Amino acid sequence: MAPSRLLVLFSFFVFLASSQNDIDAIRYSRNGVGGTSRFIGMGGAFGAVGADISCSAYNPAGLGIFRKGEIAYGGSVRLSNNTGQIYNTRTSVADIKFVFNNFGLAVAFPSNIDPESRQVLSFTNIQLQNFNSSTSMQGYTNNSSIATDMKILADKAGAIDNLNSSYEGLGYQTYLLDDNGNIFNSLVDPKKTVLQTRDIVTSGRSNELNFSYAYSHKDKYYFGVSIGAPRVEYVSTTTHTEVDNRDSMNITFDSPNTYTTNYVDGLPNLHTTYIDRLGFNSLVYTEYFKTKGSGINLKLGGIVRLNDMLRLGLYYHTPTIYYLNDTYYNTMLTSFDKKPNSPDTYKNPPDGGFYEYRLVTPARLSANVAIVLKKIAVIAADYEVLNYSKAELLSSTASVFAGVNSVIKSKYSLAQNLRVGAEINIKPVMLRAGYTMAGSPFGDTFTGDFVRHTVNLGIGFRTSRKWYFDFFWNKSFTTENYYLFSVLNTKAKLNLSAASLGLTVGIKF
Repeated sequence: MAPSRLLVLFSFFVFLASSQNDIDAIRYSRNGVGGTSRFIGMGGAFGAVGADISCSAYNPAGLGIFRKGEIAYGGSVRLSNNTGQIYNTRTSVADIKFVFNNFGLAVAFPSNIDPESRQVLSFTNIQLQNFNSSTSMQGYTNNSSIATDMKILADKAGAIDNLNSSYEGLGYQTYLLDDNGNIFNSLVDPKKTVLQTRDIVTSGRSNELNFSYAYSHKDKYYFGVSIGAPRVEYVSTTTHTEVDNRDSMNITFDSPNTYTTNYVDGLPNLHTTYIDRLGFNSLVYTEYFKTKGSGINLKLGGIVRLNDMLRLGLYYHTPTIYYLNDTYYNTMLTSFDKKPNSPDTYKNPPDGGFYEYRLVTPARLSANVAIVLKKIAVIAADYEVLNYSKAELLSSTASVFAGVNSVIKSKYSLAQNLRVGAEINIKPVMLRAGYTMAGSPFGDTFTGDFVRHTVNLGIGFRTSRKWYFDFFWNKSFTTENYYLFSVLNTKAKLNLSAASLGLTVGIKF
């Protein structure tokens, strides 16, 4: 092992292909239910109900049901409470944030061609996804160290020059790995117990601007179109920590060339640079990346009022084309018994990395139904399908994402989403309830990991001066499997939940 620890960088494009991966593609394809408090309180089941500015982001034909103008603004407080379970130990983390939900304006005016028909123009800004979340996993292990995972990959690489500079290469640079003729030793004994912690902190949002037009033909047929311009920002920091807090790994040098150790299998041919370090104490491995960008899509929708009680709707969203850029870096800090407060530190890329690429999300198709009981109550349902295997990452160099796109096509499948809701009007109060099921990108519906459930409640108040105040409360929950490493099959179980309390203030004119 060369004392200078010089490391030839791993292939730039291969590293990027592993950075922008299938998980990124699915993340920005799974929209939530966002909009006004009325919309959220009914679970987003407005595809055939209409007359809400949130329709611009779902079925823009619903805007055609507006008879007057309307302006609204809303926000909420979101409390997430996530639990990670690993090595039979559960760890919970709570986090609270303020969330912008919506701003929108709709203006209705008579058609110049037919006085019994109307036109509606609308501009909205709606939050479709909120990424604020904190998750932690912690437990004792003696067979799932990140050092073992790195050693396996290093042995497969076969040479120092072939190490991935953002993963096992960092272990080599910080003396966690020691090479012996291209066979690597780990300074974490896999037969000794360490305290392992994995923290995942994310933030950001996906807000979509929609410029919409709708047409109402004699209050029987409604047509709408929206040009959507989503803007996304996502920040992720994953911190992996291992600590030998029981001091089970010791090395004592008797001379520059001989040493004794309580490592179970010993450490043959250990380099003399470890005289100044001795046994393993702790490590901290961090992955950071930030994604920013914008996109464009088109939404088309229609509603037919079959009679005063029954409405049917249909909408289609084209794929969204995102133009994204990532900034990123990985770091490793490794400390040893002799200098526990002076860790060896390495960062890759040294000044951070930057990469631009494109993402195409799947198209969406939805059928909608609403039963309107005069002006007393409404019951509605939206059924939506999208095929996650159609997501695609694109670069100016076509081959960069060939492997990732192949994984997307084979790993993901057709998904189904369901939104149902009801509203009762007991003037001046309106009571609402709704339920949303977002199917797993792997095809599961209602049950199974990655299926997201949300229950919603809402209440609204209408005033004589045309102001209105709508409140909602909802709670979403899902379970996920999380794999910690590249090679080792170490799986954690995540239970993710979030509750929100929100308010929308609006005025009709």
